[in-house]
Amino acid sequence: MKKILPFLKKHKKKLLAGGGILLVCLVITVLIIRRNRDIVAVVNGYAITIDDILVEADLSPEVYKESLQTNPDAVVENYVNQILLFKEAKKYERQLDRRIKSRMKNHYIKELTAAYVETKLAERIKIPAEEVAQYYNAHLEDFVIPERVRLFEIVVSSQRAAEDILRRLSADESFELLATKESLTESKARGGDLGWIDVRKLEPEIAALVTNISPGDILANPIRSEVGYHIIKLAGKTQRRMLTLQEATPVIENILKFQEKKKTVDTLVGKLREKSKIRVYMEKMDRLKKNQNLSQ
Repeated sequence: MKKILPFLKKHKKKLLAGGGILLVCLVITVLIIRRNRDIVAVVNGYAITIDDILVEADLSPEVYKESLQTNPDAVVENYVNQILLFKEAKKYERQLDRRIKSRMKNHYIKELTAAYVETKLAERIKIPAEEVAQYYNAHLEDFVIPERVRLFEIVVSSQRAAEDILRRLSADESFELLATKESLTESKARGGDLGWIDVRKLEPEIAALVTNISPGDILANPIRSEVGYHIIKLAGKTQRRMLTLQEATPVIENILKFQEKKKTVDTLVGKLREKSKIRVYMEKMDRLKKNQNLSQ
């Protein structure tokens, strides 16, 4: 122990420096591990991360977001294809640079402005409970949930075929399997499921028939249309009711926040215009229209 203490004192600076280097190396290693954990694909050295995919989903239509849940590998493959094209397009970057920069400028302006409005402005907006209640009482009809039915169908080409289907159903064959095998319409891919339907959107005679049977029942007689003969099954039914104030509150808050946000933005823009120097060159309007026509 007596020999170790003098050694530690003598080499204290070197040991501290070595420890510092070791700590830096450890931090870098952890960061690399974390980054690699988030990489979902690498295309010619270009790493695609989970965050890249999520941002793409956020900027894409709803169907893309659904695909991310149902078929994520296909979403990643689409992104891989995009990067392949991007790498190819990079060869022509100088030629395309001016066009891209002008578009990116406008895109950046819109994105930054939207982020500012949604955070710095919108986060200050608070909707009092009294205002929510007032809106609810003034728009009661907007919060009525109509009577709805969930229908399944099998569509065949003739009365005889429809009677045969009804016979097979009475023998306890599966409605959904029969729809998949025998039906003529697109709903066959869903086992005949037509989904939930507002009763008011049905033909009056059909509405009267399906609302008078119980879930699980099948209409005794097929309904004829231009498409063919429809065998209808009622799978579910909901009664007409009104949302309570508590149930309607999130919807109302969003409506009132949107209205208040618009007022806030309009007021701010008005103030900014008052204290800004703005000059619009009206004589350039014809040139603007002409250039637009040329670009179309």
